[in-house]
Amino acid sequence: MKTFIKSIACALALTSTVAFAHPTKEEKTSTRPEATFESSAYVTNDAKIKVAIRKNAPAKVFLTLKDANGDVLFKQTVAKNEMNYSAKFNINELSDGVYNLEIESGENRVVKQLNVVSKKIEIERKVTVQ
Repeated sequence: MKTFIKSIACALALTSTVAFAHPTKEEKTSTRPEATFESSAYVTNDAKIKVAIRKNAPAKVFLTLKDANGDVLFKQTVAKNEMNYSAKFNINELSDGVYNLEIESGENRVVKQLNVVSKKIEIERKVTVQ
């Protein structure tokens, strides 16, 4: 009888422990800083670069366009309180190649690689004489 009572007491203790157990919160293990902005950039068919930035917090954002050698071709600062930014840059004068658009704010930095390829227009002329 004593073993039966001990078994029931142990069973009750175990079930109450499981019933009242709460899952623990998982701590963030990532050391990456939380992004303060979202961005997109692409080259259009009419030789323009379109850039759009949406900030999650008021902070300055710096745009830099560099060529393959790392030379700075263009630099612009987006104001701290300007939460949405979009721009279109004319790149007709740039030669074909790979360019890097760097977008950074604080510890966050995004590098977008842009391929600039000009369309070559070929005109075929045929002259027939009758």
